[in-house]
Amino acid sequence: MALADALHSMQVYNALRTNPIVTLQNNDLEVHNLPAVPCASVRNLWFAAFGTTMVIDQASAMAAALAAGPMGPQDCAVQRSMVVSPMRGFGLPVGAGAGARHQATGILNAAATAANLWVTEIQTGCTVLIVDWGAGQYSVTHLQPSQDAQFNMLGRALMWTSNFAHNAYKNTWLKQEMTSVVGNTVGAPQRYIMIQSMFETARGPVTQVIGIRNGAQFTFYRQRTAAARVVEQLQWSTWYAYLPYFSY
Repeated sequence: MALADALHSMQVYNALRTNPIVTLQNNDLEVHNLPAVPCASVRNLWFAAFGTTMVIDQASAMAAALAAGPMGPQDCAVQRSMVVSPMRGFGLPVGAGAGARHQATGILNAAATAANLWVTEIQTGCTVLIVDWGAGQYSVTHLQPSQDAQFNMLGRALMWTSNFAHNAYKNTWLKQEMTSVVGNTVGAPQRYIMIQSMFETARGPVTQVIGIRNGAQFTFYRQRTAAARVVEQLQWSTWYAYLPYFSY
């Protein structure tokens, strides 16, 4: 059965590439454990599909186990080249240097890589900013919100007034941090997509963003899963340096 199981994963992978909306509507996607990379990097990852679950992980056994469960086939994963954008956690030092939270984002030339998927970890309160720099150059930055204790006394007082204030304050702070990241990156943004999951997570759904190659470009999608799957192709907004972000 090993060959048949791997063939099924390959068929679902190809369906995700060619018909992403329908495939994401029919299957839960989880990008699980990604390799530690400093910025957007191409890596060989494992894709496993079983039932109505799709999993991407850096380890074959983990991808298969999460997709199929302990009683399912453990050799159903297939390896494919993908672009990886890591999550920048709350424990990183604030600053623009290497390894810091606000360091420049990596810019990838879509035409220079054969990878067909662009992945980052699942969002449970994080903010993701996708930037089109023009000429097929893209970046994806994923920021985990800071913990409550990392904010000053005024910030904590504002957040503690209500759940809405808590989520809104953290979202606002994440937007400001994204501005710092873009400001530290050499280049002039043309368009952007921002996805904030703080309120989504408070309501229950988890958010997964994935980029899928479309010729020499990438198109990005969002899947939200809770009681039902909600899938949409994300639309670009024009970058204006002095206007607030539009965010999903």
